[in-house]
Amino acid sequence: MKELKKILQNQNGVALMMIMTAIIFLMAIYGEFTFESKISRIKATNVMDRSQAKLMAESGLQLAMARLRLYKEAFNKLEANPSAKSQVPPQLLNQLWEVPFMFPIPVGKEANRGVKDTIEKFTEDSLLDGSMRTTITNISNRMNLNLLRFDTAKKKPIDPDTGQPIDDPNDGIIDANPTSFSSNVSIDQSLYFLMKRLVDVRKEKDPAFDERYADINYQQLVTNLKYYMSDYQSLNTNPMAGEAESAFQRIPLTPKFGPLSSASELYAIPGWNDELIELIQNEFSVYPSAQIDLNKLTANMLRILIPNIEEENIKAFFEYRDDPDQPKRFNTPEDLKKWAVDVARIVDGNDFDDRIGLFRKAGITFGSDPNLFKIISEGISNRSTYTLVAYVYMPKHDPGSTLQKNPDESEADYKKRVDEANKSSQLLDPRIIELQIN
Repeated sequence: MKELKKILQNQNGVALMMIMTAIIFLMAIYGEFTFESKISRIKATNVMDRSQAKLMAESGLQLAMARLRLYKEAFNKLEANPSAKSQVPPQLLNQLWEVPFMFPIPVGKEANRGVKDTIEKFTEDSLLDGSMRTTITNISNRMNLNLLRFDTAKKKPIDPDTGQPIDDPNDGIIDANPTSFSSNVSIDQSLYFLMKRLVDVRKEKDPAFDERYADINYQQLVTNLKYYMSDYQSLNTNPMAGEAESAFQRIPLTPKFGPLSSASELYAIPGWNDELIELIQNEFSVYPSAQIDLNKLTANMLRILIPNIEEENIKAFFEYRDDPDQPKRFNTPEDLKKWAVDVARIVDGNDFDDRIGLFRKAGITFGSDPNLFKIISEGISNRSTYTLVAYVYMPKHDPGSTLQKNPDESEADYKKRVDEANKSSQLLDPRIIELQIN
């Protein structure tokens, strides 16, 4: 008993145990502190990298805008000097903006020592920290969906007895007869026929898509879009407007009753979804465009322009225009007319002029000068990437667009007068109309 009591009262080694326990606690605290410090340092580094990548992307965007302003100045100088304009091909002028830019500037193996030294000195002297990639794309080949608003603003005939506008019970109903497409030009009809064709092509390739859109109502889709963007009660005579109003109430969503400012608004319209929007996104836009660039025509836009064109003619057109050895440039509708009438022989000259006249009345013109651009500027710093997507519009002061055709004036004389007036066209400063951050 005494021996057991002696053992229990023995205090030898207690201090050592307390020290060991304290060391274990301190090591745990130190480990936690070290871990939190590393996490904070990583967070701070990521924030710095993100900020630096953002600055690089913004620098790339500013550089792209400067290149577009330089293009504007060069274009206006050449327009004011016809003799100089004839010496500078448009392809050369477009190189002011269409060549992509990268920083640090890549140096090819075939570059000489002088070029390499110049680029190395530029990189060393630059204040840029990180890398960037900037591209400018011409997207002046798309119809503006906001022109649908003009269809609802057309003046109605006046009843001579009552003096009131005459309501057409079929107002807003698109003529689905394919033959009517050749004699009528409107944004809603172009959208109807193009969407129908694209959906039919997709149905042939994708049975699941065919099943999902077996009962698609193109008329209602177009009406829902027009109802969303047109002025309040401007579609009161459209027989399908009632269903459009009910569709918005079921969401529920109050229509904008104003022009589209972003393509993302299409996703809010009843009936429109990712698949349908993706089908038309390369043919239509919501951004203003002074004219459609003939040198960027797509196959679908060519079908809208020349309704009776066949698939083999479309293939021949692109082979003719984009011939790698002798590429052809279409500067005016007359150049396209020469191909369609003299080369392909698919349309009569007078019919082509009438078709272009219908487009002009609908607010759609054709030319070769880009005026709508998409800028993608990507900044990179270590593992952080920051991307800016800007849509830039460069307005064009076109005196001929305000000229009205005289009652006794032939189409040829009117066109000649318009072309003469447009010789003094000038580009205005580029402006960003939408900026997306990715």
